[in-house]
Amino acid sequence: MRAVSASLVCVSGIVLSLPDPLCKSGIADIKGEACCPKDCGSCDDESTVCNPADKSNARLACCPSAVMGQGRDDTGKNRLCDVGAPPCRLGEDYQAARRDPMALYDPASVDNVERHARDDCNVAVEAELGRHKLASYFVKRGETRYDGGEGSCGVYTNLVDAANACRADKDCFGIQKAGDQLCLKIALGSAHEDATKTTYIKIKDRKGDDFAPGINVVSSVMQLQKCLKHVQQQ
Repeated sequence: MRAVSASLVCVSGIVLSLPDPLCKSGIADIKGEACCPKDCGSCDDESTVCNPADKSNARLACCPSAVMGQGRDDTGKNRLCDVGAPPCRLGEDYQAARRDPMALYDPASVDNVERHARDDCNVAVEAELGRHKLASYFVKRGETRYDGGEGSCGVYTNLVDAANACRADKDCFGIQKAGDQLCLKIALGSAHEDATKTTYIKIKDRKGDDFAPGINVVSSVMQLQKCLKHVQQQ
C-alpha cells in the first residue's frame, strides 16, 4: 500500500478515498458545514472561483453550496467526510469539535508523559532566547585559550547562564570553556592553541551596544587569518 496524499491511498493501481471527518486534508467553509479540497485555496461561495464570468467554469468542489447540494454518494445523501475525502459534507464529529475544541483533549495522553510544554514553556522560551543572545553577542573561537585573567569560575551550569552573567558585567571580556567548567574572562591577553578549551569573545554589551575591546580582538584575529591565507596561496 502506498500513500499518495493525506486523503488518498493507491492499492493495486486503484485510488481509494479515505475518510476525513475533521477536514484535515481540506479547507472548511466559514459555517463548518462543507469541506473543500485544499488546492481550492478557500471554501467560499463568494470567491472568484465560485463566481466566474463564465458560470460553466465554476469549480463546484470549491463552493460550499455546491458541495452541500451535489456530489451525492450511492445512498443518495450528500457525501459525508466521515466516509470520504473532500469535497464532502462535514458530520457531527467536526461540528462537536468546532463547538468545543477541548472535546478532542485527552488528559490521559498528556498526564502520562514525563515532560510537557505546559510545565516548562516559560523555561524553554527563556533558554531559547539565551541561546540566540549567545550566538549574537559572542564570537566563538574553538580550540583556543586566552591567558588573560579570570573572574568567577565553575559557578555556571551552562553557557547561557555564563553568557547572561558576562553580558551584565562591564568588565567581562568573554567566557572560556574547558569541559564542563565555565569561567568568565576579565581580560583576554594572548591567544594559544588548546584543543581542550573554547573561548567566547563578547562583542556586544547588555544593552546590545558594540563592546569595543571584544570587537577589536575579533577584528585582529580575522585580519591575521586573512594574512595567513594570503601567504599560503603564494
